[in-house]
Amino acid sequence: MKSLLFLLSLSCSVVALAGETFVPTTDQTELNVTIYNGSRALVKDERRVPLKKGLNEVSFAGVSEQMMPQTALLKGKGISTLEQNFNFDLLTHSAMMKKSVGSEVSLEYIDPATGKITRDKGTLLSYNDGKPVLKIDDKIETNYPGRVVFDKVPEQLRAEPTLTISVLSDNENTENLQLDYLTSGLTWKADYVARVNADETKMDLNGFVTLTNTSGANYKQAQLQLVAGDVNEVREYNVAPKVMMAMADGAVRRSARTEMAAEALADFYLYTLPHKTDILSNQTKQVALLTGTDLGIKKTYELNEPFSVYSDEVKKMKPSIYVSFENTKENKLGKPLPKGTIRLYKEDKNGRTQFVGEDRINHTAENEEVRLKTGTAFNLSADMKRTSFKKMGERTYRGAYEVTFKNGGDKEAVVDLTLYFPTNFKLFDESQKGTRLNSNKVKWSISVPAKGKTTLTYKVQYEE
Repeated sequence: MKSLLFLLSLSCSVVALAGETFVPTTDQTELNVTIYNGSRALVKDERRVPLKKGLNEVSFAGVSEQMMPQTALLKGKGISTLEQNFNFDLLTHSAMMKKSVGSEVSLEYIDPATGKITRDKGTLLSYNDGKPVLKIDDKIETNYPGRVVFDKVPEQLRAEPTLTISVLSDNENTENLQLDYLTSGLTWKADYVARVNADETKMDLNGFVTLTNTSGANYKQAQLQLVAGDVNEVREYNVAPKVMMAMADGAVRRSARTEMAAEALADFYLYTLPHKTDILSNQTKQVALLTGTDLGIKKTYELNEPFSVYSDEVKKMKPSIYVSFENTKENKLGKPLPKGTIRLYKEDKNGRTQFVGEDRINHTAENEEVRLKTGTAFNLSADMKRTSFKKMGERTYRGAYEVTFKNGGDKEAVVDLTLYFPTNFKLFDESQKGTRLNSNKVKWSISVPAKGKTTLTYKVQYEE
């Protein structure tokens, strides 16, 4: 008789059922993993499989625990599929105990004083809360001091998730069979690191893909592809065989910095890693996505505010900081950018790199502008107030306003003020001419000297 500890250490080939053709991951000839935005991936797993003519029970071991079995498709020469079963009841202490309820089991007790082993037989009546209830002879034992020993592994228990497929083969031969399936538990996101130069007119951009694998399977030497774009998913899949625990330890690793090749795929973009890689269970890793050097950037300070109609109170405002750049070949980039987070860094006067802000971007195609809100200006402020107000008619009003911009920094700054006015408004007596952007929006670009201030005044007539 073998102890439970020994049985749990057996290879999964030992627990394959009689009549099955067991195909371990070591028989893989090709592996391709395509990961989509969101927790979904397409796995293409090709293995060498010995087939006999007629009916075969082929077991693909080591598939994802979160496989969507209804998406599985087996392809190969001269075969047809009759039936498939996804076996995810894994070989564990608890599973073996529960599967053996009602069966006769062997028992062993080691006397701690003498080391003598006493062996017995009993029936496992139940297993709850980690404790077996045993019937030994005519007595019920709820706190047996020894251990339960199994003579065999209960049927259907597997050492790793296994997809068993009933296959009809036209010939007796060893064939390359490819199993394709969708799975949850594989995610990717883009992360970008931007290094801004001293005068904040240029930056270098490095993009990385961060992969996380909580699918419960190892994908070794896989050809990795990523799809950027929001592929529509019908949210009816809820077939993961067990709840995945949050990853406790992620081994963060960066590959050789070789860019991923990008190509259009329908209305999405497909990125292909130029070399094969391991995507291990409960691992986070990074691979290089793209690089751009000396991209021209523009830094702006912006205030976007609704026009205050009735209030006499002073409205105090702080401009937001934006960094923007053109995603064009002329600007030394011109590549499709998957959605993700761009983090900006800049060296201080002592040459030490400091973090200066971050923002998320959506999927951005070539020739589009990227705008990043990186924070709120410390040295810049603006105070808006109404200086006069008069009713001109039954529903018509006129008001005079001023906005005082202050700059506590050592350099001149330009603040873009955009105000949203009521409909049917008229603007006049501006101390600086603004630009009308649409029917109710006007923008002013105000230069504010270092350690100084600038005041914008204007009058507005509007109707309720």
